[in-house]
Amino acid sequence: MNNQDIADEIEALSAILCAASEFEVKSSDENEVILVIQPQQINSNVISLTVVLDPKSYPSSSPQLSVQSPRLSRAELQNLDTLIKQQASKLQGEVTILSLVEWLVEYCLRYEEETICRATNPVIERDIDNDYTVVAQLDHIRSKTIYLKTLNQWFRELDLHGVLISYRKWIFLLVSGKKDSLQLYLKRHRTRNVDVDSGGRPCRERMLTVLGQVEEPLDAGGVLVEVELNDSGEDWSTYWKSRSLLVSIYQKFIQPQTGQKK
Repeated sequence: MNNQDIADEIEALSAILCAASEFEVKSSDENEVILVIQPQQINSNVISLTVVLDPKSYPSSSPQLSVQSPRLSRAELQNLDTLIKQQASKLQGEVTILSLVEWLVEYCLRYEEETICRATNPVIERDIDNDYTVVAQLDHIRSKTIYLKTLNQWFRELDLHGVLISYRKWIFLLVSGKKDSLQLYLKRHRTRNVDVDSGGRPCRERMLTVLGQVEEPLDAGGVLVEVELNDSGEDWSTYWKSRSLLVSIYQKFIQPQTGQKK
């Protein structure tokens, strides 16, 4: 094979998709190059993408693509196959494989959120007409910069707003918006990287606990407001009592967790 664009793409893919079975050059000669890609970021749906490249004409010619998955129906696979080929057609003339892998991961994550979030978040009922506020407790935040940046991005994408409250060892997150958006958010928070582990590697939040919900929107004063409270009765009184909704949230959900009496 004598195609520098393909060689560069293989080098980049090998560096990025470095987990076991994520990326394989199935065959390579002067007539065709076959790549098999199974991104690890796609959580519950095992998706395999086979890419066939023509070394004589790529990237002027679009790659031949096929997707396989034992967990998707035939109709779902046909739809995904059509969509990714349409995406490849839009990128014709450019080196496209890494872009197509990123598109595939994003598509599958969105698909997963939309199809199973209701089952995994039963606290959110089916009524979608009103704004609700979900009260959640986080176990810890290792990198506040990364965590808050990620939450801000998700809140903007899903038209949500909220308050992150820190008090002693406890961290509470109040999130307000439409039911469908809250469902998608809770699923996303549990399945996507939001923090880093002790080694500095991106990690997911597996310890988020939903304490409950109230049928009322939250006046947060911004997309995501960060509040740090201490033991001062004045601080607690000023923050909670200036927002009527937060009084009931505090009494019903926050106080039982912290034992705060003020």
